[in-house]
Amino acid sequence: MPQPKGNALVDDTKFEHAWRTHGGSILRYCRFAAASTETGEDIAAETFARYLQRGDEVEHDKVEAWLFTVARNLVRSHQRSASRWLTLLPQLGRSAQGTSHPEYMTDLAELLEPLGPGQRLAVYLRVIEDRPFAQVARITGQSEAATKKTVYRALAQLRGAEQFGWIDAHRGGVEHE
Repeated sequence: MPQPKGNALVDDTKFEHAWRTHGGSILRYCRFAAASTETGEDIAAETFARYLQRGDEVEHDKVEAWLFTVARNLVRSHQRSASRWLTLLPQLGRSAQGTSHPEYMTDLAELLEPLGPGQRLAVYLRVIEDRPFAQVARITGQSEAATKKTVYRALAQLRGAEQFGWIDAHRGGVEHE
């Protein structure tokens, strides 16, 4: 008999298996994507809290992809709200000049800034975690061919950004004009 959907929590065994199997990768991705250990840990915890609430709705072979999707969306949401806050600073009478948001100011995050969220995830999984294209494709919900195109185009875009000085300007802390 199928389990009811809605407010049913995922059972402890399924949750523990997901945590043991995917917890490390999700945590590393969240820390990387948020460019902050603390924020990344909070986002990873929220990702697994959502899995606890809705995990029974997720097919067993799609748990990892579901977790990465939730984590990516939570990172994106966090970045949007942080960005909104930074745009409000001048309106609140504080000088935004020279203000840096330490949670987003790591070298790696800045290097990947020209990429969209989907490209960042694909590059992170392929390059940082050294996962095979087939695994990256499964997680991102793309075909393997589409995943390869995404990664190769993203890397070409980064090379182009470096060629035109965007990366070097940010790497040295120099303002980009």
